[in-house]
Amino acid sequence: MFKKSFIKIDKNNLRQHSAGFTIIEAAIATMILMVGLFAVVQIFPLSLKITGDAQRLTTASNLAVAKIEEVISLGYDNISTGTIEAKQRLSSDPTDFYYAFQRQTIVEYLDSNFNVSANDTGLKKITVTVFWPSTVGTSEKSTQLSSAISDF
Repeated sequence: MFKKSFIKIDKNNLRQHSAGFTIIEAAIATMILMVGLFAVVQIFPLSLKITGDAQRLTTASNLAVAKIEEVISLGYDNISTGTIEAKQRLSSDPTDFYYAFQRQTIVEYLDSNFNVSANDTGLKKITVTVFWPSTVGTSEKSTQLSSAISDF
């Protein structure tokens, strides 16, 4: 009357259908995440230095434009040629942000083809170069802006 029935359990089949992670899978996933996070964390200091360089380039460009506008405001006849501002620091205070910047301003005569000339042809070229130390390396960086003014 009573039959004994045995259920055969296949351990391989059971293993294939089990849900979840093993401790080894979790450890490998954690290590992969850690390597990725470590790489991202290593990039942050460099990106901050690059951002600092971009900020200094923007500041240097603004300082050059300000000097060109200052010289142009003098009027053509009142602008002497040659080096009108030798390379020098913009601040003597080491705690000032502008202490890192140096500026040089040169005015030259131009001919009608915008080439440098020895004679006054009614055109002058104002060249302002601003220098600053790079935050990425140990080199000095610079930006140069030029503008022409005429007596016409």
